[in-house]
Amino acid sequence: MIQRWCVLSAGAAIVLAMVGGCGTPAGPTRYRVSGTVTCGGVAVPHGEILFSPDGSRGNAGPQGIAIILGGRFDTRGTRAPGVGGGPTVVRVTALETPGGGLIAEHEFTVDLPKADSEQAIEIPAAGKAVLRPEI
Repeated sequence: MIQRWCVLSAGAAIVLAMVGGCGTPAGPTRYRVSGTVTCGGVAVPHGEILFSPDGSRGNAGPQGIAIILGGRFDTRGTRAPGVGGGPTVVRVTALETPGGGLIAEHEFTVDLPKADSEQAIEIPAAGKAVLRPEI
């Protein structure tokens, strides 16, 4: 009888330990970044934006990716959803079609908020890219 009670207690403890771990987020906190991207004032039809933590400025947060479609981008629902915020290197690859036709590639650094944010990326026809929070 005592052996059966010990086995049942041990089994219950294992189940509780497994259930206790459920529902907790895995990995670092990620923040959604979405918004618009234009090149020379024209909406970028396709492309990708890579958000990487700027290690040279002490940021070691997660990397994020956003797909550009019709001048809009969003890190939600991608293979690297969201960013860690803080100092970030942003690399924009602007394409004419989903398969290619390079319009521009630009890289710049920015300090992203540690919160969900809406951003407007403007790639000038000639020069550096500029990131402005959308209002």
